[in-house]
Amino acid sequence: MSTFDEILAQAPLVAILRGLHEDAIDVVQALYDAGVRVAEVPLNSPDPFTTIATLVRHFEGRMLIGAGTVLRVAEVEQLAALGCAFCVSPNTDAAVIRATVAHGMVSMPGFSTPSEAFAALAAGARHLKAFPAHGAVPRLSALSAVLPKGVQLVAVGGVEASELEALRAAGVTAIGVGSDLYKPGRAAEEVGARARGWLDVLRQRPPRAELACNPQALVGESPRWREGEVVWLEPTAPALLRWDGRQCTRTPLAEPVWSLALHDGQWVGNSEGHFLSMSAEGVITPGPEIDLGPGCRLNDMTVDARGGLWGGSMHRGLLAGKGALFHAPGPSAPARRVAEGLGVANGMVFSPDGRTLFVIDTLARTLLAYPADIVAGTLGEPKVVTDFLGVPGKPDGLAMSPQGRLWVAMWGGHAVVELADNGAVLRSVAIPAPHVGALCFAPDGRLFVSTARARLSPQALAAYPGSGGLFVISP
Repeated sequence: MSTFDEILAQAPLVAILRGLHEDAIDVVQALYDAGVRVAEVPLNSPDPFTTIATLVRHFEGRMLIGAGTVLRVAEVEQLAALGCAFCVSPNTDAAVIRATVAHGMVSMPGFSTPSEAFAALAAGARHLKAFPAHGAVPRLSALSAVLPKGVQLVAVGGVEASELEALRAAGVTAIGVGSDLYKPGRAAEEVGARARGWLDVLRQRPPRAELACNPQALVGESPRWREGEVVWLEPTAPALLRWDGRQCTRTPLAEPVWSLALHDGQWVGNSEGHFLSMSAEGVITPGPEIDLGPGCRLNDMTVDARGGLWGGSMHRGLLAGKGALFHAPGPSAPARRVAEGLGVANGMVFSPDGRTLFVIDTLARTLLAYPADIVAGTLGEPKVVTDFLGVPGKPDGLAMSPQGRLWVAMWGGHAVVELADNGAVLRSVAIPAPHVGALCFAPDGRLFVSTARARLSPQALAAYPGSGGLFVISP
């Protein structure tokens, strides 16, 4: 078992070779050359026992050869006679686990619930297969906090490269990769190349979020970089927060301010019912009141290259379809409605060319792209960029990286995610706080993330003491 753990620590990848048969030696040799040291042949492959025996003899301990989809004790006994190193199951069967351990093999039973995980441990397993692993970060994070020391979590089933950082933060020590690595008929050279790609990603030092300061904000909103410091808001206080790289300061505000933006070095923003301008000292000059509709308030906003303000609204009772978008040429000018029918209009940012306004609708869990005319102050019909399917939490704040990539804060998801142009998640960076509200970039590529303490239980606050703080992720 210690050898198994040491090998996985060096190359945390289990190659799942479903359908392997006549090309077995060539494929596994390609994996070995790529750096993989653990290979699993599922028993629903053609003639699996012969394939496993062939691989065990050929590699003579250079590769740990195991079996997958092991469902019966009789199969365990047959595999032990072949010199199999480990047995993987899709389920938690105490008899199979006990038999595997009794024959000196590593048992890796599949589990989905905490009850199954602890039943597997009681039967003698020390390696647990989290299956399916796609979208399982929240439950694995909670489970890993109570697992005994030394238990290894292996994530299998729909694992994507974009999830690796979040899975590691949730306690996963290795992953199993199947069809993305090997399919019957795929050339051994391609299998080896894919394995090298996975290992390169697995061995990268993942970016980590570090707590910069913690004013314990009930709600932390709208971080912005300005002249070497981060400025953000606590609307419920209300207060303006600053971090200059050494200390955090708080300036009381005369009214709640939900979002800030910079234009020509001047602060603009929005309160609950109007746009505004604000001095560096927090003195607010309100603009005209906006007709938002009954029960609604402004939420997030952004500013275009001409200084036009674009704000989004939401219903205080979170009624669907009550949110809208508004435009004003400046903070002292009247605003008019330019789009409607949203749930909670949240994070907003323009594309680098200014022709597209990206808007998060938190209630609908969508990222929308509106064709924009900043001269006329109008928007066209939007399209859905992504619905965040399978991404834990709800999309909240939005920012554009210096490279032109969209990043989204996932409220309740413990993470920020980077999106491709088509809306696919490129990667997820874990934040040690559940409620991730908003984010901004510094010119050097550092990403600053504001979080909240709102609606967290005493137990959650004890587990995530940085909640309400400002985090920084180095590029």
